[in-house]
Amino acid sequence: MAKLIVLPSPPTDRSACLSSCYVAPSPLVDVLFDQLAYLVSHARQGCVFGCPDYARFERVQRLLLMPFEAPEANNATRERLAA
Repeated sequence: MAKLIVLPSPPTDRSACLSSCYVAPSPLVDVLFDQLAYLVSHARQGCVFGCPDYARFERVQRLLLMPFEAPEANNATRERLAA
């Protein structure tokens, strides 16, 4: 026989729930670092050719390393990204 699952009923006073029903969003910096950590770990695992996450990793890597490139390379990269 299947087990009965009991779901909690909604609160009777909705105004009391408004402040506690939703989780506050994470700070943007935390989300960005989490995504970067995911992309780096994904790239290290070795994924198949054409993987969209690896393509995202390459784009992020290009953008983060752009300030350290020669000025001529920066202009070519900017033009490539603008296209």
